[in-house]
Amino acid sequence: MVTTRRGTEVVLNLAVLCLLMAGMALINDEVRGHLVNVVAGDRATELSMIAAPVGNVTRVVFATLRQYQGADGSVLAFGVGAVVLLGLMLRS
Repeated sequence: MVTTRRGTEVVLNLAVLCLLMAGMALINDEVRGHLVNVVAGDRATELSMIAAPVGNVTRVVFATLRQYQGADGSVLAFGVGAVVLLGLMLRS
């Protein structure tokens, strides 16, 4: 079995992220504008504008969780398992 070093994994992940952002910028003018503003413009304002919808998403997620609060335990266990697997997927 071939082992990889952590540095190689980080470089590959960054390369894939850069390719993904470049592809999105080629397709969508709005993404291109955001990238230009982050690189050459006002970073603080641009990043806060991108992160602003996080509050709305959090409210929707918690409202959905409240609806399933009285549901069967298997539904809750499935949801927790899905969140854990998503976390592990994003971590690797």
